[in-house]
Amino acid sequence: MIYSNIMKKIYKLILFFIITLPLFSCGGPEIILEGSHSVYGTSDIAVGMSFPPFSNSEQIEFTIAEMKKLSTNRIRIAIDWRNREPEQGDFYWTPMDLRMDMAGDNDISVFLTIGSLAPDWAQTPTGSDGACIIDETALQTFIEAVLTRYDNIDKIQFGNEWESGTEDGTAYVDETSIVKFVDYTNILYNAVQSLSPDTEVVLGGLTRTYPIVEYLVENNSYPDFSGIKLANGATVEYLERRIDKMKTDYDINNIKQNIEYVFDHADYDIIDIHLYDDPENWSEYLSILPDEKPILVSEFGGPNSEFEKTWPSYQAERMEYYIDAIEALPITEAYYFKLVESNSSYHQDSGLFYSNMQMKPARNVFARRLTPLP
Repeated sequence: MIYSNIMKKIYKLILFFIITLPLFSCGGPEIILEGSHSVYGTSDIAVGMSFPPFSNSEQIEFTIAEMKKLSTNRIRIAIDWRNREPEQGDFYWTPMDLRMDMAGDNDISVFLTIGSLAPDWAQTPTGSDGACIIDETALQTFIEAVLTRYDNIDKIQFGNEWESGTEDGTAYVDETSIVKFVDYTNILYNAVQSLSPDTEVVLGGLTRTYPIVEYLVENNSYPDFSGIKLANGATVEYLERRIDKMKTDYDINNIKQNIEYVFDHADYDIIDIHLYDDPENWSEYLSILPDEKPILVSEFGGPNSEFEKTWPSYQAERMEYYIDAIEALPITEAYYFKLVESNSSYHQDSGLFYSNMQMKPARNVFARRLTPLP
């Protein structure tokens, strides 16, 4: 009798591991799609990867192989002016040449983000908000060099999350800096029209700060956070207090006026926004944006490592909601952030693969929701 009970327990334990192992290891059987590129569901929303591993040959080969399996052919990568022109007129293109050549050889569409940090020699005194203020002639020369050297840039933008108020010089918050950001964007736009007119200029990328606060103002209520499984002691009240603080900073820094100034005075073809964590609200956030220009999402994903559960099974569950929300948005493209986890990212648990390149369950959910096109 004792032996029988022990065997039953062993059987249940083995069955448990058989059922749950895919949730904690590589994510189950690998799904391989066929087609030249993918869209979400029955929509026309093209699928891409935002900032996947793409720094060296090994990373690039991994990323390209995985993109082929997913039938995706769009990638968003960045170029750091500081590394490409460390001394004025002394360019070092080799790492970027590798990335662009590999993308071109594999028919991958490149969305290039020009980092808003200039090399020391091209900087003028920073703005009062810490923004990197740039010698505009030097910026124009660098942009023209990039456009002349690479003929496979599908989309391009200056700066990333420029209105988010960070402390590393990449954000443009006060009125003077906002005017400069518009100047830099327009330098890019004019250079593109002259040297690469088929390339689209993307205004980017907005965080959710602007639409969240405007949602609060217009609806006199907080967004819906009921779909998020909170962790690390966080509560809905905690998230609401964060939004209250966001609203205070927003008002102090005149963020609404600044963003509307950019919308009105910058030259661009497409608006870019980043969406994370609460897909239940994404359509509301997009309704705040101007409707005169197309919209793309250059980053989306989750969960939030700071206040949300990060279990592999939970991420896979939430992936369904992320993609449901994306499919319903009036956008042209969506880039998932990101392919492989990275501790250097705020959303460090959003990857489809662990940092050791082991597949997560969310990857196959992501793959299953794609529609490959011939």
